[in-house]
Amino acid sequence: MCCKPLTRTGLILLLLGVGQLAAQTSVTRLSFTRPGGMMRVPTSSSVRSNNLFTAGFVLETVNIVPFNNASGVYFDAELTKNLRIGLSSVTTADTSANLDSSSYSPPLEIGLHFQQRIWTYGNISFSLGLHDIVLRQSDDGDFDIDPDLISILGVISSEQSIGSYNLNTYMGFGTGAIGGAGSSSDSTGQIKLGVYAGFQLVTPIMAKRGGLVVMSEFDGSGINIGVRVPLTTDYQLMLGAVHVESLPKFGTQADGEALDRNAPSIVLGLNLSVPRIEGGAAAKKGLDELGPRPDMASSAAPEQLLPAQIDSTLKGAEYIITLLRDSLRIAQFESKNLFAQLAQKDQHGFSLADSVRNMTLRLEMMKSNLNTTMRHLTISWQHFFEENYREALQEIEMAIQLNPDLAIAYARRGSIYYKLGDTQRATINWNLALKLDSEYDDVRNILRALKENRLNATSFSQQ
Repeated sequence: MCCKPLTRTGLILLLLGVGQLAAQTSVTRLSFTRPGGMMRVPTSSSVRSNNLFTAGFVLETVNIVPFNNASGVYFDAELTKNLRIGLSSVTTADTSANLDSSSYSPPLEIGLHFQQRIWTYGNISFSLGLHDIVLRQSDDGDFDIDPDLISILGVISSEQSIGSYNLNTYMGFGTGAIGGAGSSSDSTGQIKLGVYAGFQLVTPIMAKRGGLVVMSEFDGSGINIGVRVPLTTDYQLMLGAVHVESLPKFGTQADGEALDRNAPSIVLGLNLSVPRIEGGAAAKKGLDELGPRPDMASSAAPEQLLPAQIDSTLKGAEYIITLLRDSLRIAQFESKNLFAQLAQKDQHGFSLADSVRNMTLRLEMMKSNLNTTMRHLTISWQHFFEENYREALQEIEMAIQLNPDLAIAYARRGSIYYKLGDTQRATINWNLALKLDSEYDDVRNILRALKENRLNATSFSQQ
């Protein structure tokens, strides 16, 4: 393939383009090297990190054949309760148009990042930072600072729990290399300002190792997506794609095109998280300097408690209050049930008491009637022996009205009717008496004697 020879002007423009691309693809643009764990955007949090520091290396590939990539290592730590720093060392990708014949040697770049959390409210926080203090190694071996890349930034975060998931949202603005601004000012001297946003979802997948993390972000010039796969509780494998909207252009640098500042790339990295260690005087002293621990909550002042500790305590208290509320509802239900059973038993007791009173009243009435009945029977017996049969019959009638189930009364009335010469009525009353009392032998003997025509006056002596 033939090419047109470069003129002096074309060569100068090409060198300027390469220099500009070198600056734009510097350490500030390498994925996962900024503090906070996202790919290319800064983050903030309302709680302090559980890690003493994190470190790792990243490989960002922009072309496969010939192989072209940017690589680097980084370090991230929270020095105090709210101050976070980051340090990275990176060699950038080759920005030449012809990789096969390129003799470009990417310089070593060192990036410094500082960030201060200045405000928290519940699960929302706001941080200010000074990122991208880039020291680039020149041809003579000295390191120079590029002031155009220094970024002044602000970022606000929101951290939400959705069931067993945690969703973190980051939005912010910045000058310099932040948000795709490229440099802190344009040719007219006016400050450029870029905006960015990011989302991070912590899933319950591999929760014992910390959980699989999925992230997506807009860094001001393109969309990036990535994941953190927890290999162990300390090591995470990082995978991602930069500028996914331009992925069809991946590897076009092999076709003789210069590397565009928004060129897509594939990211691979390994992260080490070192958690804070408890135990021992030295560790205790270090933790005391870094801030209060959860087991110091009782002795620490309320304003010194970390938001995570307060939130954890509130969640624990809410769980206990929920249990107590449920127990109270069950106790109230059981109490109502017991009251209902007690009321039912009281009603049953009242019914039994009424029944006893009724039975007592009936017994009293029966007793009173029986006494009156026996008195009428006695008087009728006297009238019977005095042969005053009409008076005796009146007394028996009153006795039967008071107690209609008394067999002796009917037997007596049968004897009176027999004396009055009314054998038929006498027989009817004697049979009634025998029906009421089947073991009334005197009445049975009278009826037998009447049938055999041997009834006499002595047969009534015992009635």
